[in-house]
Amino acid sequence: MIAYITGQATAVEDGRVVVETGGIGYEVYVPAADLRQIKVGAVVKFFVYEQLREDAHNLYGFGELSSKELFVNLLAVNGVGPKVALAILSAASAEQLRRAVISGDPELLRGVAGVGKKTAERIVIELRGKLAGIEGAIPTAVSVDSAYQALVGLGYPAAQAAEAIAKLPDDLTNDQDRIKAALKGISK
Repeated sequence: MIAYITGQATAVEDGRVVVETGGIGYEVYVPAADLRQIKVGAVVKFFVYEQLREDAHNLYGFGELSSKELFVNLLAVNGVGPKVALAILSAASAEQLRRAVISGDPELLRGVAGVGKKTAERIVIELRGKLAGIEGAIPTAVSVDSAYQALVGLGYPAAQAAEAIAKLPDDLTNDQDRIKAALKGISK
C-alpha cells in the first residue's frame, strides 16, 4: 500500500493532480480544498488512500492525515464509495463535516451529489461514535459551500462543481459573486 506520495505537480484538472515522482506521473484525486492550494510545478505531498479494483487502480490524496482518516471513515458507511466520499470532502471542510456529524445534523450532506436523505442520516449516525472524541469538534450550525451547492442544484456533476469552486480566488467571499465566477469558469 502507498502511504503518501511526494513529487512535482505537473497537471491540475477535473479534481485530479498528476504528481511526478521517480519519472512516473501518478494521477491523484483530491478534495477541492487541497486542489485550490496546488500550483503546477510545485512540490506536493499527499497522504494516499489506494483503491485497487479489478478494472482500476485509483489514488485519492489528502494534504492532511486527518482528512484521509475521515475519508476512510466515510468509506466504512454503507452506500458511500470513494467518489461520494471525495464529493463530501469537497463540499465541506473536514472540520465542518465533523461538526455536522457530532451535532447530528445531516443537512450539510444533503446538497452533495450522490447523497440522499437516508445516506446523509446513515453517515451522521455511523460516524458519530467514531468522531466524537476528536479534539476541536464542537457542535455548531454548519452550511455547505453555497456556490458548490448552487452548481450541483443547477445539474452540474459534483466533480465539475468542485473543480469550478477550487479555481475561485480566495479573496472572493460574497456567495453571489462566487456563484457567478464559478459559472463563468465552467462555461469556458
